[in-house]
Amino acid sequence: MLIISKVLILAIILCRVRCSPPEDPIKCRVKNQNCTITNSYGAFPDRSICRAAVAVYPTSEAELVSAVADAIKAKSKVKVATRFSHSIPKLVCPDGDEGTVISTKYLNRTVRVDAAGQTVTVESGVTLREVIEEATKVKLALPYAPYWWGVTVGGMLGTGAHGSSLWGLGSQVHDYVIQLRIVTPAEADEGYAKIRVLPTADPELDAAKVSLGVLGVISQVHNI
Repeated sequence: MLIISKVLILAIILCRVRCSPPEDPIKCRVKNQNCTITNSYGAFPDRSICRAAVAVYPTSEAELVSAVADAIKAKSKVKVATRFSHSIPKLVCPDGDEGTVISTKYLNRTVRVDAAGQTVTVESGVTLREVIEEATKVKLALPYAPYWWGVTVGGMLGTGAHGSSLWGLGSQVHDYVIQLRIVTPAEADEGYAKIRVLPTADPELDAAKVSLGVLGVISQVHNI
């Protein structure tokens, strides 16, 4: 009888266990202004508070271009935040309290899945889990995978994330990118921001793939 009771208690405990993703790392006081930014761990190594004057949540590439242009025109420093901000270092922090944080939370769409060519094109805010699910629908699989599938495609590239595979090109996520679209600052006569398309043949692709977020905001990624 005692054993049965223990089994029932354990079953009740297991039924009550719930998993939930981390909260939005960006918290703002009023209408995306006067914000603080953290990571999925809830604190940076030095326990400092990261602040930004403005947080922007673009939902399309056009809105992303507009957000970068507005920041550049205002001479505001810009950093990019992902949906869960999984990085431990303070890569997401603008300099001082007057910067702008652009979140890729809503840049989360799959643009195209090419089963014949075995490629997937996604927006930078798509998570690893979502890429795996889309690939599975056409019987494709990724040859690489970091340990947590909550990381985003843009975040994986920007921080040089990797898995542990020796198959194909190895475990570095960025080695499988064959093209990306990135929004960078531009001159005033170009509207202060522009979209740059970097294919495999472009020598600047390697720099853009693992840029730590300092060369622009990745919009879309085309992966093998």
